[in-house]
Amino acid sequence: MSILVYKYTHFLVYKDNRMMVIAILAQKGGVGKSMLARSLAVQGLMDGRKAALIDTDPQGTVMAWGKRRKLDAPAVMGLGTHTIAQALAELQRQGAEMVVIDTPPHSQPIINLATASSGLALIVTGPYPEDLEQVGAVTAIVKNLGKPSAIILNKTPTRSHALTLARSALATFAMPICPTAITQLVTHPYASATGQTAQEREPSGKAAAELGELWQWLAQQRMI
Repeated sequence: MSILVYKYTHFLVYKDNRMMVIAILAQKGGVGKSMLARSLAVQGLMDGRKAALIDTDPQGTVMAWGKRRKLDAPAVMGLGTHTIAQALAELQRQGAEMVVIDTPPHSQPIINLATASSGLALIVTGPYPEDLEQVGAVTAIVKNLGKPSAIILNKTPTRSHALTLARSALATFAMPICPTAITQLVTHPYASATGQTAQEREPSGKAAAELGELWQWLAQQRMI
């Protein structure tokens, strides 16, 4: 039985450190995982990396964005009948150097597999109590798998006391928290509507600056 389990797990989990794999995780829906996944992939392109996206969410938000996009990069792949490991292997064959996996909320099996196949797990949360109470389940998965990880506060209000309270609450998980919170700005959904990200729609805007600071922080932490 143990041999069968090992073979089954090995088949489902991608293990190759030649390609950077980032899993975007959240137990709760509506916290902006797909937006962050797209934005990080584009930030990777801007940093000179051949980036790609895998959409594991049945809603297909990233896939729909890819169809609206006029540029070929980043490549966007849905799972279909493939496993995450198979999709990652295919993207590597196509020359991808970095892959961002967008995961569905409320799906622990996919969250587990995406985390196990990644070299970095980013846990995304909003700043409010109903967002924060869902973070513990995902941090437990990440810590159990021993993956490098960080928490990203997303869709946050400007200059709100809620952000201070959220950082205090998240400190209990003893996990790095990005010092730059991603503000809820209208440029994100408007950019998505045309198959872009905020960095592309408003290169000199606040959203682009925040995403650049997030990327720089991840680099400083030696996570990317």
